[in-house]
Amino acid sequence: MAAVENGDNNFELFVEKAPETRSGTKPKVYKDGQYSDPVFKKLSKINGEVNKLNKRELQSKLKEFGLDTRGLKEVLKKRLKNFYKERNIQKSRVRVTGKTGYDYLAVIDFEATCEENYPSYRHEIIEFPVVLVDVDKMEIVAKFQEYVRPLLNPKLSSFCTSLTGITQEKVDQADPFVDVLAKVEAWFSQHGLGLEKTFAVLTDGPWDMFRFMFYQCQESHIEMPAWSKVWINIRKAYCNFYNCGRGGIEIMLHNLGMKFEGSPHSGIDDAVNIARIAIKMLSDGCCLSLNEQIQIKVDPRDSKCEARYVVYHEPRKSRAARDCDENSEGEAAEEIGGDYGGDYSGEINHEMERLHIDMSEVDDGVDDLLSYYKLQKS
Repeated sequence: MAAVENGDNNFELFVEKAPETRSGTKPKVYKDGQYSDPVFKKLSKINGEVNKLNKRELQSKLKEFGLDTRGLKEVLKKRLKNFYKERNIQKSRVRVTGKTGYDYLAVIDFEATCEENYPSYRHEIIEFPVVLVDVDKMEIVAKFQEYVRPLLNPKLSSFCTSLTGITQEKVDQADPFVDVLAKVEAWFSQHGLGLEKTFAVLTDGPWDMFRFMFYQCQESHIEMPAWSKVWINIRKAYCNFYNCGRGGIEIMLHNLGMKFEGSPHSGIDDAVNIARIAIKMLSDGCCLSLNEQIQIKVDPRDSKCEARYVVYHEPRKSRAARDCDENSEGEAAEEIGGDYGGDYSGEINHEMERLHIDMSEVDDGVDDLLSYYKLQKS
């Protein structure tokens, strides 16, 4: 590895090409913790050099390579490191499987009935949007949107209409939740999701599935679909990948140098903007993996359901893997590959912590719909 300083005080970093293997020999596949190829040591040193650059120098290098120069310093560092990683991995004979392990991401952001200063209000889904992201193409390829007619509280509050922009006329003309859910699953089938194509649900926080979907299915007397019981919480993935604090959609966009497009608290507009964040993370080298789940236990005595919020934890690295991750400054280098566990195969680490939901513990500074809803622990 070499760092060459030019007149602009910018560093040109590179890793020498690994020796070619004999003709016909397949490259060895390296998984998490098996950094025996020299390219990983050299990439760790590159990370150390990138850590020394200030924001102006980072932007200069990114511009030189034709990359996006927007975002916070931590975002820019991650982007530049990923560029060097991709370039040098391609030059070497090492093959890693660090991509997101799904063909598509189904981005969902519900809107629900609500009432101001009414913490125990029973929310019902009134907008069901889905934005489909092609992981390989890193682009939005399809959208679904349907309004939903509420049954418990069919008349929307003025607060709800003001917040979401959804009018009484729209929900009066809509189908009830069970029918809309059937349309969603038919739409999934039209796109081959769950059939020949794999997909994962992606949300902004745990609330859409753990609160809205769970309670809506309870009120509708139906079981939660299997695909809705495990999901990617983009807030956690974003925080871990870019090493920055958590925030809502607009904060994540701002940190990436992007602006919100559309109307906040419009379900379809929120979903599109969440998809834009996911696409930027994919292009920056993030491996988006399932990181949250809901487990439902039915009490046979009274048929009541108990829901538990499940968090996937990052597995502890071996000493050898940690040694390979050290950079030239003696600091821990950022992982080469995915964020949750750095699992190149995309498999989920099943060592989980099962928690009874507690808003005081789970709330991570939510500044979206739920800060208006003021939900309490059930």
